Amino acid sequence: MPDNIVLETRNISKSYRISGENSLFAKTFQAVSDVSVAVRQGETFGIVGESGCGKSTMARLMMCLEKPDAGEIYLQGQRIDNLSETQRRRLRPRFQMVFQDSGSSLNPRKRVQDILREPMLYHRIGDQKQVDSRVEELLDMVGLPVAMKRRYPHEFSGGQRQRVCIARALSLNPDVIVLDEPVSALDVSVQAQILNLLRDLQQNLHLTYVFIGHGLGAVHYISHQIAVMYMGRVVEMGPSDTLFDHPAHPYTKALLDAAPVADDTLRGRERTVMAEEIGDQPSDSGCPLLPRCPYAQEGCRSRGLALFETQGRLTACDRMLEG
Repeated sequence: MPDNIVLETRNISKSYRISGENSLFAKTFQAVSDVSVAVRQGETFGIVGESGCGKSTMARLMMCLEKPDAGEIYLQGQRIDNLSETQRRRLRPRFQMVFQDSGSSLNPRKRVQDILREPMLYHRIGDQKQVDSRVEELLDMVGLPVAMKRRYPHEFSGGQRQRVCIARALSLNPDVIVLDEPVSALDVSVQAQILNLLRDLQQNLHLTYVFIGHGLGAVHYISHQIAVMYMGRVVEMGPSDTLFDHPAHPYTKALLDAAPVADDTLRGRERTVMAEEIGDQPSDSGCPLLPRCPYAQEGCRSRGLALFETQGRLTACDRMLEG
């Protein structure tokens, strides 16, 4: 593994039993299927796709909140998916997570200063005086007045609560922070503020992120590398600007075209639109996008699922480049 790779997944898969089915004949849903990604030091790796594509499952697997059915997960070259809970607990300071719902991820009965203190005291990062000083430093870093440390979470706006969650993740000086749709529940103007905060923190503290979202615009803004997921599989992966400016896969193009634009001259542009809503889980052969893709041809039924390299990215289809 290269020295600059902080977090890596190798061919990980995860399936769930569908609830309500007879246990003898229960069906399974493949949430993640054979996904390999590598997150470089000091960069942001973005994962984007529709709801149900498997991106949040990827976040939980990377954080070892769930165990993959197959594959391996490495943190700084050390395999972590096969560790016991006691062993993982010792490593927790090194990989932290910021959740989508800031309200439910903060204890409503505790003041912000206690929420920020607890992780540091639990992992014995400094004495009480040092921890208290660190709490004030963290609040300043995320753009909150120090006086707010005595408030409860319900006294903050959604954007302010998310800043507290970011401060809590930073408190343990982690190697990598996984951000699971951290701005999707916020107003557009607040989204921009949080994204700019994350970029500033990364630049100043040399942080490494995994940023998960369903809007390619926000993911592109903050990410260096992007993986586009569809029904549990990565369909395109490469540098952020390459995917944004010249998408190779029709699904990537559809995600881009679905984003609203402020320029009136672009509103009548030709767009790639999926034929219908996401359907049942695809078969193990053929393109999973086949029922929805406007560019589908008969040969797509036998097209393999493996990614191949073309023009500086990995893709499962190059129809957009052909066009």
